[in-house]
Amino acid sequence: MDCAEIRSGFVAGRVPAGPGVDEHLKECPHCHELFERGAQLGRRLALSVLPTVEAGDLFARVDQELSREVGLRARLRAVPTRTRATLLAGVIGLNLLGVQLFMHRRDDFGEYSPALFWLVAALLIGALVFGVQRLLHGANAPLRVAERDGAFAISLLALPGLLALIAPLGAAHGDIEDAALAWASSGNCFVFGAVAVVPFLVLAWLFERRDRVPFVALASAGALSGIGANLLLHLHCGSEHLGHLLLGHASIGLAWALALGLCGRLSRAS
Repeated sequence: MDCAEIRSGFVAGRVPAGPGVDEHLKECPHCHELFERGAQLGRRLALSVLPTVEAGDLFARVDQELSREVGLRARLRAVPTRTRATLLAGVIGLNLLGVQLFMHRRDDFGEYSPALFWLVAALLIGALVFGVQRLLHGANAPLRVAERDGAFAISLLALPGLLALIAPLGAAHGDIEDAALAWASSGNCFVFGAVAVVPFLVLAWLFERRDRVPFVALASAGALSGIGANLLLHLHCGSEHLGHLLLGHASIGLAWALALGLCGRLSRAS
């Protein structure tokens, strides 16, 4: 019995025992420490070491991985990250430029402050582009600090609400908006924005390289969908009512983040 055999025993999930072990421990103080206090140290070290994979198990795992990497999603996963990020952000961009800005832009587009309008749009676009890049790089950065990703997701969720506080400042105040109508129409904007970003979420799922997506990544994807929805609604809806903006616009990202997080929890439990 030698040191390697004793360590292999721990890695295999058992505590080595027998005359050979006893003889070795009399001469090896290092291995003796592994058996102190009920072999706690040996058990802990074994948990931090991946078990040796037998040849048959290795080939089975390779076959399983290869069988998974077929079809449309496998091809999309293989696309370079920069290209995937461009396509994902482009889903919002095409809808933004092709539909909202030129065909269904807000009624007060000519009266709203151009400086504030494009400032809000630029902040949302910047957050969307940066967030998409970070989300798609997640599979390649397994050592990233989880707290930092959580803070990033929270900032994406909070941004639409913060912008809703300043958005009314650029509106023309010649006519006072009816508060009851603003509250009532917030549901229409919520449904419109939440549905409009479904293609974004579908493509994000197709591009995702992780089979078990962390909760914080799901929350970030939901928050990014909210950023995209608020960008579309910023061009589409001319309401200046703060309650309407918070309930009908800014809440979309939070709703999608909660929905995706719940779906992820259910999938892991099944």
